[in-house]
Amino acid sequence: MSLTPARAWLAAGPMLLLLAGALLLPFGWRSLALLQACLGGAECALHELWADRFYLDAITRTVVLSAASMGLGLVLGGGAALHLVAHPRWERPVAVLAGLGANFAGVPLALALTLLLGSQGVLTTLARQAGLLQGWDLASDAGLLLAFTAFQVPLALVLLAAPVKLLDPALAEAAATLGASPARFWRRVGLPLLAPSLVEAASLLFANAAAAYATPFALAGTASPVLAVRIAAAVSGDIFSQPELATALSLVMALLLLAVIAGGRWWSARLRRLA
Repeated sequence: MSLTPARAWLAAGPMLLLLAGALLLPFGWRSLALLQACLGGAECALHELWADRFYLDAITRTVVLSAASMGLGLVLGGGAALHLVAHPRWERPVAVLAGLGANFAGVPLALALTLLLGSQGVLTTLARQAGLLQGWDLASDAGLLLAFTAFQVPLALVLLAAPVKLLDPALAEAAATLGASPARFWRRVGLPLLAPSLVEAASLLFANAAAAYATPFALAGTASPVLAVRIAAAVSGDIFSQPELATALSLVMALLLLAVIAGGRWWSARLRRLA
């Protein structure tokens, strides 16, 4: 019996319904209760959220760290993808390593960085003996950016490897024959062809970093200044439980991810139509 798309959806239907119910029902229930409280004149957690600099700072830092790691991931991952096109013999081992690296986020990555660059890490100790990294703190914004970039680069390579391979090398050779410089070729031909894939990859990388929880929590605990950790702290009651505030923060997170992913898909589709 062949596996048609209809049969595939039918087979995956029960699991998809279970996942949708497990994710959407609790979130929808808590969000509805929050909106009813705000519209009904009761104490509204959204007011507390916007009035508290502590949580606004977490939102700002999440956006900044996500955008910065997204940019670094695109530059480094895109460069690695271009290098693979020029050296195809490295494609298989690099693809395997990139697949592993893209799934290395979380506690394993935090443990590896702590052993290497923590306060008593091997590289930190050696650097401080040489007079370097005296004020380094892995739990700081710089450390979190390094951790985010560590799993953004391999993910960017996985996302961009296939689109970069679609660039026909004959185009660059033809441009060189006509006297066009490599920079002009990329400005006029390469980047317009890759732009839709770059936009889609950027939106996924941003969302991947914005929703990251295990890595920043393993590095800095509940003191980590990112939105996902603030939500977990409000739910678990690090000091006292604040389910309404956790719901408000979750709504901000959901809207942020939805705007980035949907906006990226819309922009990439528009670029493909204009190409």
